Amino acid sequence: MTQTQRFQVGDVVRDTIRAAEGEVWKVEAGVLDLQNDAGYTWRALAHRCNPTTVADASPQFPPGTKPESVTPADIRVGDWVPLDGRNYRIVDMRSNGPGGRILIMDGYPRPWVMTPGPRQVYRPIQ
Repeated sequence: MTQTQRFQVGDVVRDTIRAAEGEVWKVEAGVLDLQNDAGYTWRALAHRCNPTTVADASPQFPPGTKPESVTPADIRVGDWVPLDGRNYRIVDMRSNGPGGRILIMDGYPRPWVMTPGPRQVYRPIQ
């Protein structure tokens, strides 16, 4: 019997069934919610995934911010989103259907799709 791999939000894994790589944005009962660079999301069983990049155990906070878990409905311009090992500040956003947002971030090369569900961001302290 093999031991189940423990994944956390932010890990990048390879789904062996789809032969695709994605970032973990939710972990629940051995099921991973994954998102690839194009914003496509899917679910995969944790025991069918192999780690590619492990999330930093001690993330670097942008100065003057605090971590918060937010949904696309709660995200704000000025929040910082951790992606690809860096933090990007949201400068603009658009709706992406029910429950989703397209985020425009300073320094990020293209718009990024925030899918439904909670995600950790860094919010400026007021």
